[in-house]
Amino acid sequence: MPPKNSALDALRSQALSYTGNEERVEVNQRHLIDKILARYSAEYVVYRELMQNSDDACSKGVEIVFETASPNSSETVPNLSAKVTRVIFRNNGIDFRPEDWNRLKKIAEGNPDESKYSLFSICEEPL
Repeated sequence: MPPKNSALDALRSQALSYTGNEERVEVNQRHLIDKILARYSAEYVVYRELMQNSDDACSKGVEIVFETASPNSSETVPNLSAKVTRVIFRNNGIDFRPEDWNRLKKIAEGNPDESKYSLFSICEEPL
């Protein structure tokens, strides 16, 4: 067992025993949104997050469909330069529950399951 940091323990104890007045916490919503968007600025990060959410929902598979404005069904190879007009993401995990929909309306509420966190076994440069 590692030795305890007595200074840190003392600070924690002091903070937890404080019974003074509570103070209002203010949130700069514009900066909060800017920070969130900055975290998702890399290409395809949203899809990795959706895959993580699918894994949290016990999904065994996902499907991502990119639709274009004028699909050509006669092509056997997709036109990768065509403008994508719709993205459909599907998984076969558990259905959204009412509490999941309600959580979407609240910023930064986070995952209620402490055992799960946003770390998926996908990386930028696989070995």
